[in-house]
Amino acid sequence: MSKTAKNSADTAKTAKNSADTAKTAQNLAKNLARNSRIPISTCLADIKPKIDYPLIWEYTIFVPLDRDEKELIASTLGICEHKLTASNKNAKYKSFKLNLLVRSENERLEIFAKLKAACAFVL
Repeated sequence: MSKTAKNSADTAKTAKNSADTAKTAQNLAKNLARNSRIPISTCLADIKPKIDYPLIWEYTIFVPLDRDEKELIASTLGICEHKLTASNKNAKYKSFKLNLLVRSENERLEIFAKLKAACAFVL
């Protein structure tokens, strides 16, 4: 058998093994989902990260090009110490990183809700 023919045979064998491995992984996942009492999709939803407050939290906000971001922050959050850094800009939006001190989970979520109501998108 020539070297080229041997390499082609090895390549075909490797591809078949890869396909078999992928199929085995799919079957294992199906069996796990079928035999599990807890749906896989809800397993990670119950895990809540531990966040120690107070801390500086970073939000990414997307603002329409025609809106003034400084006025938007002032009218949404009032007077609070924050850092606003330009991040990106496209044809419709400009994005910013907004860093500010949050003292609790409730405050963090309230700020997110206020930003979500005022901005095009918030991350």
